[in-house]
Amino acid sequence: MPARIVFAWFPRPICSILLPVNGPSILTNMAFRQSPVWVEATTTICHADESPDTLGCARQVWRLLRRRGEFDVVLTMGSRVSLAYGLLCALLHLPAKHIMTEVFLDASRPASLTWRLKTALFRLIARRAMGILTNSSGEVELIAPRFQIPTAKLRFVPMYSTLPEPAVATTNEGFVFSMGRTLRDLPTLFQAAADLTVPVVVVVDQRDSLPSPIPTNVQIHRNLSLAAGRELMRRSTVVAIPLLPTERSTGQVVLFEAMAMGKPVVATRAVGTSDYIRDNENGLLVNPGDPAGLAAAIHRLIQDPALAARLGSTAHSDTLARWQPDHHARHKLAAIAELWPAG
Repeated sequence: MPARIVFAWFPRPICSILLPVNGPSILTNMAFRQSPVWVEATTTICHADESPDTLGCARQVWRLLRRRGEFDVVLTMGSRVSLAYGLLCALLHLPAKHIMTEVFLDASRPASLTWRLKTALFRLIARRAMGILTNSSGEVELIAPRFQIPTAKLRFVPMYSTLPEPAVATTNEGFVFSMGRTLRDLPTLFQAAADLTVPVVVVVDQRDSLPSPIPTNVQIHRNLSLAAGRELMRRSTVVAIPLLPTERSTGQVVLFEAMAMGKPVVATRAVGTSDYIRDNENGLLVNPGDPAGLAAAIHRLIQDPALAARLGSTAHSDTLARWQPDHHARHKLAAIAELWPAG
């Protein structure tokens, strides 16, 4: 097999090097076309006009199974595809060549038969797999005991900004902005909003239930387009990301978009944020379920524009230096090469 180039990213000190190794050939259901590095190093089952969102789970698994023999590693993205592919390989007694990513933990519910069955099945395929890639360092210590595998089979791969052209947004219309659909702590946000004198603009899903009463300074938008949500973020003064205490990594998409725009961020200290926000350097962290702390942090940024500008500027610089698609691809390829038995 010809030698490949695997890119490694070392944030301390911040530098990027090319590491020549006999890296594995990789088949995946990802369509990570934002990164030329990733496209060059991998083969996707998604055709040019397809994505995992447009392909059903069964079609993805079939394509992975049909071509798995041609590759050293099969990287599956998503819990359903990962579970289905891993189980079929186990049932057919096929070497899975399997590495999983974006396999999110649901809440621990040991009394639930469904939860226990799902966990048992994931333990089976995790033991047969080469490893699992996580979106946060905290998930390594959570997934290992849940799936009963050693931590050596897990690697943390930092996420990246999905904003195509990161640029500092200088517009500031004096409102707090919050957006997100997964595990958002709206009760804490609304309690904090009641202690603020500025408008708080909140984007939620059509199906989300809202705490009552809604403070008079809170404006609710349901089912906005991605472009409309980004435009509100660009016009905001502070971006708030209140998260429920959870084992699952969440909140990074909004976090990275706000940082890419140079917006000061106040976020809950959680699995999905602690790897990326350095408190009082590129954002502010508050404890989970602490409306007074959230309100105080937001108020601090509104009252201190110099601090807000410094945090936003550092966050933007971090985005350019650490959290671009090619950075993520290099991290991921290096992690795959480490987990690959022949590596």
